[in-house]
Amino acid sequence: MKEGVLLAAQGIGWEADGHPILADLDLEVLTGECLAVVGPNGAGKTTLLRLLVGLLEPSSGSLSWENSAYTDLTRRELAQRIAYVPQSHPLRIPLTVEQMVLLGRYPYLSALRVAPREGDYRAVARALELAGIEELRRRPLAELSGGERQSVYIASALAQEAELMVLDEPTTHLDPLHQREIASLLGRLNQQAGLSVVVATHDLNFASLLADRILALRNGTAVACETPAEMLSASRLEEVFGAPFSVVRGGERPLTLLEWGS
Repeated sequence: MKEGVLLAAQGIGWEADGHPILADLDLEVLTGECLAVVGPNGAGKTTLLRLLVGLLEPSSGSLSWENSAYTDLTRRELAQRIAYVPQSHPLRIPLTVEQMVLLGRYPYLSALRVAPREGDYRAVARALELAGIEELRRRPLAELSGGERQSVYIASALAQEAELMVLDEPTTHLDPLHQREIASLLGRLNQQAGLSVVVATHDLNFASLLADRILALRNGTAVACETPAEMLSASRLEEVFGAPFSVVRGGERPLTLLEWGS
C-alpha cells in the first residue's frame, strides 16, 4: 500500500439477491483528504459507504485499513478508526445533545467497562467544541432544528476520535443556510483538524466546495475519480447523470447548473 493511504478497496463488489449493486471498484482514501462520492439515484453511493465502514461485507474484492485487512479487524476496532454519519436517523431520540454525543464513545466500552470515564467526557467536550455546539449541550435533541441536529450527529461521530469520517448526504432536507453551515463545519474539520472525510452527496456544488477529489458512480461502477476542476465539466456530468449541465468557471472551484428544457 502507498504511503499516505488510509483505506484501500480492491475490486470490491456487492450483490443483493443476485443483483449487482456495486461492481469491481478500486478506491484509495488518502490521509487528510476530502473525497466526495456523487452519482444519480441507484448508483451505489450508500452501498459503497456501508462497505467502507464495515456495515456490509463485499461480495467480491477486499478492503484494508493501513495494511490490515478488514477481516483481521473487529467491528469495535474498525469503529475506532472510521466514524459513520448515516443519511437518516430516528425522528424522535429522547436524549440531550450531550447524551447523544456520548454515544460516540461506544467503541471504547466493553463488557468489563460499561460506564463512561473521564476520558470519554473529555472527548465529548472536544467534539462539542469542534462542532461549535457547546451551547446546546443540555438541550433535548427533539427541540433542535434540522441543521443543529446534523451538527450533533457529526459531533457524536467526532467523539469516536476516528481518523476518517464517512457521511451519507449530510445536507439532505436542509435549507441553503444550514447547508452552508454544515459545509463550513466539514471544511474546518478536514482542513484545520486534519480529519479525513468521505462524503456522498447529490449536491455537486457542495462537493466542489469541499472535495480534493470526486468519485463519480453510475450503475454501480466508477466513471472517474478526479479533482473538482476535472470532474465538473459539462461533458463529464452529462456522462454521469444523463442530463445536460452548464458549468460556470471564474473562481478556484466550478459552479454547476442543471439545464432545464427540451
